[in-house]
Amino acid sequence: MIQNFVTDAVFPQNVTHDVQEIYGLKQISSHTYRGNLPLQKPMKKARGAYGGNLVAQAVAVAIKSSPHGFRPHSLHSYFVKAVNDQDVVDYDVEEISNGKSFVNRAIKAKQNGQVVYTANISLTKNNSHLEAWKRYNEAKANNHPNAEQLKPFEFSTPPHDWFDKYEIEKLPIGAANANLLFYHKVFPELVDLELTKHEEKIPIAERKFSYMVKWGIENEQGFNQPLTNVDPDFKYVGLASLSDSIFLTRLMRVLRIEGVDHTDLVHYFSVSLDHSLFFHDDDFDVTKWMGVTFKVSRCGHNRVLIEGKIYNHKKIHVATFVQEGLVQFGGREEGAKL
Repeated sequence: MIQNFVTDAVFPQNVTHDVQEIYGLKQISSHTYRGNLPLQKPMKKARGAYGGNLVAQAVAVAIKSSPHGFRPHSLHSYFVKAVNDQDVVDYDVEEISNGKSFVNRAIKAKQNGQVVYTANISLTKNNSHLEAWKRYNEAKANNHPNAEQLKPFEFSTPPHDWFDKYEIEKLPIGAANANLLFYHKVFPELVDLELTKHEEKIPIAERKFSYMVKWGIENEQGFNQPLTNVDPDFKYVGLASLSDSIFLTRLMRVLRIEGVDHTDLVHYFSVSLDHSLFFHDDDFDVTKWMGVTFKVSRCGHNRVLIEGKIYNHKKIHVATFVQEGLVQFGGREEGAKL
């Protein structure tokens, strides 16, 4: 089990937290927004505020600055400078396009006047497979001549087999962070090399790793940090925050380094350089346990490229992320099973 790292409680347990207060924004001018609160570090010794919360607040800005009903389907962003946890972040928004089905926003996040993060976010009105089926069934019931043209078509990646090996509710909560409002459940295979000897026959870039994650928690295994105002807009904010957690710190496990405590979260220096996120469907609930599967497809020049998929509580693939991180192993990569 990955060690719990509940930090000094900025957002304490046994208190209901309003996510729209924590991650919400005030509009300062026609194209400028300001965060209600500073963004938090994952732990005191962290270099800067958690990058996933920059992504999350940028998503909130994009939704807030777009016409009603538009929600993000893709985000491409860069982390420029470390963000302190004392000052709020301001966001400048440029309206790149405003169409009937898609809009696009370019966002610059600034702290104390300096750019710390940039993002380009595309939003759409059409991101619900359930709604698409509803429109098709209504058209078919009404004998609409073009009903068959509305019939939805999709396919996606099935979930990693780890998800079917365990009863999720019985897995212990292995990593919790009260400052970031998220919780993880970790499969034994993620922390125990003896359970996955077969990986040594699999090329490193093809090895898959998984864990569970959720936003907030209500009376589960001694943790209680319920959230309010997770509405249809802010569930996207929550998923954006969750999409940047844990995987960049798992590289010693990916490399199958022996003699390392894989239940620990910190073995080497790492920072996120960029983050891309694709929201494939609206059918997800960030307050329920969601699955994350990732692989590391490239490593070179102290940069690692990570690709991951996010599954809703029904094990349906609803989002994809791609991130490049800067890492310094300090010689710990010796002994890697490539």
